[in-house]
Amino acid sequence: MRIFRLVILLLISQAANVPAAEAPMLEAYGQLPAISQMAISPSGDRIAYRSIADGRDLVLVQDLGNREIIGGIDVSNVNPRFLYFVEEDRVVLVASEARVDRGSRDVLDYSAAFVYDFVNGNLRQLLTRAEEVYPSQTGLGRIVGRSADGKSLYMPAYTGTATRNLSVGLFRVPLVGSNVNLITRGTAATIDWLVDGDGRPLVQEEFDNNSDEYRIWVHDNGKRRLIYEEQTEQPNIAVVGFTPNRDALIVTGYAEDSQFLSYFRMSLQDGSMGEAIFERDDASVEAPLVDLNRVVHGVRYSGFYPSYEFVDKDLDRRVRELQAQNDGTTVFLEGWTPGFTDLLFRFSGGWTSGLYVILRHDEAAPVVVANQRPEIPPDVVSPTSVYEYEARDGMKIPALLTARPDVFAAGDAPLIVMPHGGPQSYDRFGFSWLAQYFSSRGYMVLQPQFRGSSGFGWQLAAAGRGEWGRKMSTDLDDGVLQLVESGMVDGSRVCIVGASYGGYAALAAGAFSDFDYRCIVSIAGVSDLLRSLRESRNRHGRKHWVVAYWEDQFGSEEAERAALDAISPVRHADTFRAPVLLIHGKDDAVVPIAQSTVMQKALKKAKKKVELVRLKGEDHYLSNGETRLESLRAIEKFVQKYLQEAR
Repeated sequence: MRIFRLVILLLISQAANVPAAEAPMLEAYGQLPAISQMAISPSGDRIAYRSIADGRDLVLVQDLGNREIIGGIDVSNVNPRFLYFVEEDRVVLVASEARVDRGSRDVLDYSAAFVYDFVNGNLRQLLTRAEEVYPSQTGLGRIVGRSADGKSLYMPAYTGTATRNLSVGLFRVPLVGSNVNLITRGTAATIDWLVDGDGRPLVQEEFDNNSDEYRIWVHDNGKRRLIYEEQTEQPNIAVVGFTPNRDALIVTGYAEDSQFLSYFRMSLQDGSMGEAIFERDDASVEAPLVDLNRVVHGVRYSGFYPSYEFVDKDLDRRVRELQAQNDGTTVFLEGWTPGFTDLLFRFSGGWTSGLYVILRHDEAAPVVVANQRPEIPPDVVSPTSVYEYEARDGMKIPALLTARPDVFAAGDAPLIVMPHGGPQSYDRFGFSWLAQYFSSRGYMVLQPQFRGSSGFGWQLAAAGRGEWGRKMSTDLDDGVLQLVESGMVDGSRVCIVGASYGGYAALAAGAFSDFDYRCIVSIAGVSDLLRSLRESRNRHGRKHWVVAYWEDQFGSEEAERAALDAISPVRHADTFRAPVLLIHGKDDAVVPIAQSTVMQKALKKAKKKVELVRLKGEDHYLSNGETRLESLRAIEKFVQKYLQEAR
């Protein structure tokens, strides 16, 4: 605990005699950002972004020269997840929508890509359920390439019928008009396509869930040639894209004796693995920086603060200098013009609630182009600190700690524990709307990166196998206990609030923890692991890798039913001591709302305090502004009630 105590002493000294700024209204935190999903045009003269204000949800296009809005369209029925320019006058929106599948009656998350021509104001779905497109599929939003003339995009989709010739084909989809063409058919096992510089299918990636065979094929003169194959329940590598000169593939993998993911060169001739192109001994490659034709120009590495590496070393220097000049906030690279001449960044956390800035190739300093949350000024953003503590078995647990300076200085604070979702995910240093809301109200917020979390090496992630409801939960308790021991936190005023896996972790704290949490909030949380495993098996099939993943986490249904029940909170409602608030979207396609309704019934039957808020029209991610506000109001009322009772 030595590191922990040193950091706490430093925080106390930094926070002394710093007055608290007046906190904004709850709505400032609960509403969606006023500006998000920003993209920069190929010329660098325009930006597009999602704008939510005055009850309207729009995608706007702005001229940066005169700051005039030159295009705009209502996207309230589209729900875009991200957007980017494909031409100076056209923006692609990749969106998703929860729908009830006619066959299974399940709520599924359907994705689609739309092209917005803001000169004539048209918004059109790129790939629809046309004659060759299999009607019952959820993913119609992927784009894997662009034609050499720039007039068409390449998109994979299922083709055929459920009983005959079902395969993943590659379609050429025009940016103007509706003449969609099926270029080639793959197989039912095809998971990805790459096209060459002229738009011809070049690489086909397959994984057969029934035979557990992973393959990579190269297409030569109308014939395909196998260059790599592996027998595995879950693929150990994945195709990312091409090297900049397109003479080889870039694939993911682990170097020998390394716990961090790297990117390697793979020969297009024989599939032999070459040297690592991007690798570090302290972080995993987290995401590629690619163009529309899947050429990899650089990567982002994992960790609380993102870091970048590029093929172009001058670009490396430019990005690192900007990050060094803005120490104390997270600097995300959000977009770029061709050749990376102009760079679009988003600053988040530390001293800002969110800023978009552009760094021009011929200018020394970046220019601020938009504030994401104008109602939350810098002086009310609570500091977030990075530190680590020891779990009871000695494992080091990275964590984030957020609180107002006066709360740090005073000590004996009420605490909110916020386990992240996933669980193979992690929290990033940046502006968290929920953590910042709690800290603005005088709470300290702990975000532990418990075992099972990604982002900090395979050792920490792998340590979570089989530890749902066990060490993954005691890691949370250990962080709380050490804060209490330090005098920073009042142990009688601690609540746990989590979403998705974090919702499960909150319920597991109620069912299994020895620590007396005052209240529990589970947002879209899993309560019945056996039910979850069955749902995955019914949706994907018994041999699907998704089922293999869940069985790897907590055992197969046949062999581990008793073990699954042992760590399912719904089976242990009688052990709950703290009141529970359940929040769940009715259209959740990731964790069905039944996971919360069965938990509510079990707690009621056990005569425990429980409330359930059903969110109409909401998905898994609280992406609807109105229902997010509804959720935050319910959380505020619930947490205040039980933490004030403890005074």
